[in-house]
Order: sequence, then C-alpha cells, then structure tokens
Amino acid sequence: MLMKMFKPKHTHDWELVSCNDDYHTTYTDTNKTVNWQQRFYKCRCGSRKHEDNRTSKYETHKGLEAAKKNWIDAGVVPKNSYYPGNQNGYVKVDDVPQDALDPIEKLNSNLEDIARAVLAIKRDYDLEAKYPKLKSAADEYNRQLDKYHNFESLKETN
Repeated sequence: MLMKMFKPKHTHDWELVSCNDDYHTTYTDTNKTVNWQQRFYKCRCGSRKHEDNRTSKYETHKGLEAAKKNWIDAGVVPKNSYYPGNQNGYVKVDDVPQDALDPIEKLNSNLEDIARAVLAIKRDYDLEAKYPKLKSAADEYNRQLDKYHNFESLKETN
C-alpha cells in the first residue's frame, strides 16, 4: 500500500525523432550566415522536447521558435525535416547487435552454452534406464532450469 502512495519520479528517456538543418540567419551588419540545427525528441511517456544550436537567448529566430512550439504543442515538425537514419550519418545504438559492441558478451554467452551442455553430459543414462524416477527427476530439473534461464533473460531485456 505504501508503494502505491509514493511512485518513483519518472525520468525521461529521450529518443531523437527528427532533425532539421535548413533554418538560417543572415546578419546584415556582418553579412554572416549562421545555420541552425534543430533536434526533435520524444519520450515514451508522451513528452516532447526541442533543442537547437543557439548559444545565447539573444539569438532569436521566429521560424525556430515556431518549429519548437509546433513540436511541443502538436507533435508537428517542419516539412523539410528528416529522420536521423543511417543515410544521414546517424546510427542508433540499439540497432547495433550487443555482440558487436562487446566481444566479452559473446564470450559469456558461449560459456553459458558450454556449461549447459556439460550439465546434459553429466547425466548417467544407464542409471536412468534402471530407475525411471531418476530420469523423470532429471528431465524435470532441466525443464525448470530452462524456465528460469528464460525468465532471467526476459528480466534483462526489460
């Protein structure tokens, strides 16, 4: 009951949804053009945020402000925005297989497979033939072991 009263505070897990690099400002006094890079993010909870590369609150741009407001209020990005995919030089870390990121992870999974095989080899099939209860106990043990391995792997993915 106490846990229902005090829920842990949600921390946003921001996912990059869209990019836009087409907005720019040309300063007339210096004839300098500055390109603005916008990034649009969302969280699984439904919250949205916008970031751009302006370094000062005095750098204003009506288009950037409108794009930010449209994204946060309505979930709409400018029409020339693009998805940050591979063709644009972005790689999402979740898309890379874990084995490619960490060779130790691949080694660990191989060792776990070997350990399971050793457990299967350790069974005494001659005694199991003589004593059927021993065979059913060993089979039940292996079923339970597989169930708990699956359960643990599902917990890790969450």
